[in-house]
Amino acid sequence: MDWKKTKTIFILTFLILNIFLGYQLSQKLAKSKLDTIFNPTLEKQLEDNNIKYKDSLPKSYDEKQTLISGQRAPFSENEIKAKTSKLNKNSTDTTLIFDLKKPVELDKDDLTRDVSQFLKDNVYRGNEYQFYKKDTKNRKIWFTQVYQGKPIFFNTADDSSRPSGMVMFEWNDKGYLTRYTQTFISVYRQGTKQEIIPPMKAIEKLYRNNYLSIGDKIEKIVLGYYSLANVENVQVYAPTWSIETQNDHYFVNATDSSVQEVDKGQ
Repeated sequence: MDWKKTKTIFILTFLILNIFLGYQLSQKLAKSKLDTIFNPTLEKQLEDNNIKYKDSLPKSYDEKQTLISGQRAPFSENEIKAKTSKLNKNSTDTTLIFDLKKPVELDKDDLTRDVSQFLKDNVYRGNEYQFYKKDTKNRKIWFTQVYQGKPIFFNTADDSSRPSGMVMFEWNDKGYLTRYTQTFISVYRQGTKQEIIPPMKAIEKLYRNNYLSIGDKIEKIVLGYYSLANVENVQVYAPTWSIETQNDHYFVNATDSSVQEVDKGQ
């Protein structure tokens, strides 16, 4: 056997193999660069469109959540008594409307603080509600019921139905608190825990479906519950991401990623 010739053949074989492998690697690297250029990450796309969101991302949350169900609770005789207010004749056993006997002057520079204090001091189970939204144009401010640390969302654009689980305060053109309306939800059942989408997936859903525009700023992202359905007065609530920009408000279902736009431009 000619070992010298065999050695030369082996060297040429390995050289060709190395060239081939090097070519394949270069092709993969080139493709990777093209993918980066033509298919940038979501973060890069948001950055390129000047859509700001990082300051609003929740620092922690439970990745497994449940559906909950409940219904609007009737108030008892003792619960409708209020020292500072008189029950309005349009009240029902599940919707209380109170007119203040003596309107309370509000600090126009810190209205939310004053109303929050009134809620805490004078409203039945007031500590179970938290600030939700303020509409200075129509002089209304809403507080929403909290269940296990998470708010129960509703659409404030249509308050004619008096959403469940809320307290809505109203003030007059002189800056005096004059009336509030209250409803309460009794939550009595939970489903099994299931994985929910992370907040970035909810943002991506909005972005891919053109809900977000160039220059938008996401100001608030909160995990809570939003009503899926109302069956025989029983409401079913799904884990939901509430996402607010400077102009709009969206609910993204944290289990199926469906989107609902609410309170547009308020």
